[in-house]
Amino acid sequence: MADTTLEAPWSPRVPLARVATRVRPLAVPLLAYSASRVVTGLAVALAAFAAGKPVSEVLTTWDGRWYEKIVDYGYPTSVPQGEWAAGTGHRVQSEVAFFPLYPLLTRLVDPFVPGGSSAAGVVVTLICGAAATVLIWQLTAWVTDRDTANRAAVLFCFSPGAFVLSLVYAEALMLALGAACLLALLQRRWVAAGVLAALAGATRPNASAFAVACLWAAGAAVWQRREWRALVAPVLAPLGMAAFFAFLWWHTGEPGIWFRVQADGWGEQVDFGQRNLSVAWAFLRDPLGHPNRLVIGLSLALVLACIGLLVKARLPGALNAYALTSLGLVLTSQINARPRFVFVAFPLVMALAKWARRSAFTVLAATFAATTVMLTIFYGLQRGSYYP
Repeated sequence: MADTTLEAPWSPRVPLARVATRVRPLAVPLLAYSASRVVTGLAVALAAFAAGKPVSEVLTTWDGRWYEKIVDYGYPTSVPQGEWAAGTGHRVQSEVAFFPLYPLLTRLVDPFVPGGSSAAGVVVTLICGAAATVLIWQLTAWVTDRDTANRAAVLFCFSPGAFVLSLVYAEALMLALGAACLLALLQRRWVAAGVLAALAGATRPNASAFAVACLWAAGAAVWQRREWRALVAPVLAPLGMAAFFAFLWWHTGEPGIWFRVQADGWGEQVDFGQRNLSVAWAFLRDPLGHPNRLVIGLSLALVLACIGLLVKARLPGALNAYALTSLGLVLTSQINARPRFVFVAFPLVMALAKWARRSAFTVLAATFAATTVMLTIFYGLQRGSYYP
């Protein structure tokens, strides 16, 4: 009698089985992401209750409101030189400081999501955060193993700065594009890597670190294998950011308007680490003297420890180039080493995942989860001088 247990090659059950085989390993990163969003959502609700304001205001706090304005009204055609707020010493702040890809994607989603631009922004963030988690899991599995990838996904989802994966912020989109870019670099898909880096460059200014990773990977490919086609990646990588600056020039008539608004409106510019050093010194003298000082001081300590682990982890050069450039942008500028800016240097959690096993991983994951809850509440309260 013929064996009837085998499926025919054209059976519809065969592709479904293949899909299930491919999706099953993603259970850990997707469950970790889902759990982290539930925990963060509860923290957002608690912050809203404590502050006596709607949850939507917590989800759009700080940068989120600027993105809302871009979605609803677009970019202004000029930025006046007037004072932003009496006594602050800063000039007017403006939407032109915020890159366009995230609000553009939110605007496309807005007609299909009830609740306006803020709800659409949260939907975009949550979807992009899930994609970023899966891609970082895949990237880690590519360079290490599946167990390390599982740990990296958990640590990424519960990182102290991971609360931005629930807010109307652009980091989730940048990380999804950037992780895909780094994976493409490791797989020597140079055109895809360059395009993804260019798209990431249209989300946030610190995405310029992906262009550095493209340059590093291409340089290594040319040096080691004379693979000249690799140069297409660093050629394409800056185009997203350059296109935004060109648009602002055309739209406002001022070629350097983004840099002026950053410096005058937010006081953010390169100071070669002076502000971070001053905050670190103040933290060492009086660690509990101010909430910002405590947050940034602990964040700096974590960065220094993770850089040491990054060196020991021996990750591919492109990942190190991205992580160190991303951290360098934070440490040498006046924005300070806030958790949300350190968070985007995700190869750090890959290095942590290689180091932390068993009990060490459990303690670290629990500490991260508790910290992100506290920072979510802290951030959502939106005190005028508090800015984790």
